[in-house]
Amino acid sequence: MSWRTAAALAAAVVAVSFGAPLARLTDAAPLAVAMWRMTLAAAMLAPWSTLQPGPRLPARHRPQALLAGGLLGMHFGLWIPSLWLTSVSSSVVLVSTQPLWVLALSPWLLRVRIGGRNLASVAVALAGVGIIAGGDVTFARHALLGDVMAFAAAGCMAGYLIVGKKLRADVPLLRYLGVVYGGAALTLIAAVAVLGVKPWPATAVAWLPLLAMAAVPTLVGHTLLNWALAHTQAYRVNLAVLFEPVVASLLTWAFVGEAPPLHVVPGAVLVLGAIALEFAPEARAATRP
Repeated sequence: MSWRTAAALAAAVVAVSFGAPLARLTDAAPLAVAMWRMTLAAAMLAPWSTLQPGPRLPARHRPQALLAGGLLGMHFGLWIPSLWLTSVSSSVVLVSTQPLWVLALSPWLLRVRIGGRNLASVAVALAGVGIIAGGDVTFARHALLGDVMAFAAAGCMAGYLIVGKKLRADVPLLRYLGVVYGGAALTLIAAVAVLGVKPWPATAVAWLPLLAMAAVPTLVGHTLLNWALAHTQAYRVNLAVLFEPVVASLLTWAFVGEAPPLHVVPGAVLVLGAIALEFAPEARAATRP
């Protein structure tokens, strides 16, 4: 891996890790925070995605692209509110289980067989999830709901990745992201309207973290991760993203003053270790001549 790709991955991980603390610093309804994150990101990206050279998304793929955008919107609509219900460290660890969701869905949606090592990874990860959820029950009564929402958000992200897997090969990156981010924004705008959530931040200064969320973790972080996928092996990108819960927890501790609960540490070790174990065979295969 070149130094340029390594630097891009490091910058991407730091950028996406700012998502959780910036959300907690925003004085607005949690679902509105998710809506503005994707709406502002879609608006910022629109000029670039429109001007990028290359083919537009074929008409036959537009329903799938909108489905991918809807799943991405559901991901943020579940995950960001979970940050107010459970600890940030629990939420970011549980939402990082999306590779295991992809693994579980692969036999049905991608026609990929799973073996004993895959099942062992899932079992270890579920043990870690159980430790986190069990500790959160005593941490706060509503924390378990936040855990469930973060875990479900990981499932939505897995669905988004599976749906977008084939689409990404047929259209340039920024054009693809423009359609998907727009679909996610529309999904969240509809959710805010249907549920009667107050859409506007309580103070003018609350727009600053909202703008930062759209620019840093969404546009910078996710765009760099997608760029890195074209310049290095996928397992390297997935392993790098495992640092997000650690960095996000430290940033939240520094800026919000929320220290990770002690029971999250052993659970996080099991969950992140299981995901690392899942990608280890690919790492060894990639190093063979």
